[in-house]
Amino acid sequence: MELIQFLQQFDLPPILFLMKGITLVGNVYFYPIYPFIGFFLLKRKDWLSYLGIIILSAIVNEALKNGFALPRPPESLHLISASGLGFPSGHAQMAVVVWGWLGRHYNRIIPASVIIFLVGLSRIYLGVHFPHQVLGGWAIGFVILMGWFYLEKELNKKR
Repeated sequence: MELIQFLQQFDLPPILFLMKGITLVGNVYFYPIYPFIGFFLLKRKDWLSYLGIIILSAIVNEALKNGFALPRPPESLHLISASGLGFPSGHAQMAVVVWGWLGRHYNRIIPASVIIFLVGLSRIYLGVHFPHQVLGGWAIGFVILMGWFYLEKELNKKR
């Protein structure tokens, strides 16, 4: 809670506005939008990969949230409304999966990493996740992403 309180001492309207905007990038309502846009921008094989990893990550996140059933920080720290369970952070996990996949696909790892970091930071700043919940989301997302890339590589060898 100390990190949340430390970050929230910089509660200036432009920072709050920026953090709310950044957290939207990892919002569950955007999950269907990413594959929809990708449908028009990616080759069919790449689009299926992108869609598949998003669906897999969403299923894993839901299973882990229900399995661990850990709460979020107290509502008194929330700067936005948030419901549901806290671990792992779905925003952080999906940011790694969505932006990590795009960063590797388009060879833009550094901008993707910045987005991933900012999404996680925004969740802590907004008081809806403890730092360990964001770190867990990043770690789980990274395992899913690396596992997906490995599986794709192995499948492509067999063709």
